[in-house]
Amino acid sequence: MAKRLVSVLGDSISTFEGCNPEGFQVFYEGERRLTTGVRAPGDTWWAQVIEALDGELLANGSYSGSMVEGAGFPAGDSAERIEALARDGRQPDVVLVFMGINDYGWGGADAQAAGRGNAVPECLDLAAIEPREPGLADAGAAARFGAAYEHMLGRIRAAYPQAEVWCCTLCPGRMVGSERSTFAYNLRGVHFDRYNDAIRAAAAHTGCHVADVAALGYDYEGLEGTHPTARGMRQFAALVLGAMANAGEQQVDPAAAEAALVATDAPRSRRTCEAPCVGCPDAGATNSHWLCVCNRAPLPS
Repeated sequence: MAKRLVSVLGDSISTFEGCNPEGFQVFYEGERRLTTGVRAPGDTWWAQVIEALDGELLANGSYSGSMVEGAGFPAGDSAERIEALARDGRQPDVVLVFMGINDYGWGGADAQAAGRGNAVPECLDLAAIEPREPGLADAGAAARFGAAYEHMLGRIRAAYPQAEVWCCTLCPGRMVGSERSTFAYNLRGVHFDRYNDAIRAAAAHTGCHVADVAALGYDYEGLEGTHPTARGMRQFAALVLGAMANAGEQQVDPAAAEAALVATDAPRSRRTCEAPCVGCPDAGATNSHWLCVCNRAPLPS
């Protein structure tokens, strides 16, 4: 039986040197491959998931720093990003989507543009946009993200109606070497959970599947709390496979997925302070070089 062709739509966490379209920005390249231990494509979360699905990578259309929301390329909700999921006239049988942490981190496309993020839509005239550091997001940030995510999924379904689409919810990272949870759950005043609720709703409205990694309640190891190390990639891959098994993916054996997760020694999530990080001295950073890190001790169990 022919292997299923799998394409990936993501941000920096899903990029790897030599695996993305020419001109797409990549995080896992050069020195970062050595620093994170993610040295080969097989070390990435998506390669491990594709292997477990007995699939074959068709195209990785991920772009470092990109948000789902945006006025145009390289936003995930752009025609160019959807087109990048096909290759050499072939279309995917499965699409893995893992995006949204940049939407959460910036708090909206306007903040990304004003903060001069590295993946601001190319169609924007930055000379007409006054530079400013991002602060608190407005109350509609998660709703706009959800609308953009749903529109993005609609584009995927229209372009590749035969494809099975899996949307991964966002998962908290933990800084490498930390014995406690470090993730900031309310970076800009719009809670992390609202972004995951938006992903679940968008998937339901468009007939897509959800790999609900957030619901499993684990952290993965991240270099600075966001970009997985090699260990973090193994942890996240195991979480994705476990979530897919829970959602009824027939190619994933639930017992094997559970054993893989146990083998990675992924730590249980423990929530830190739920107050907004902007203006808080315990926040890792909330400026244009934001970190999803809270330096306050976790809440009691």
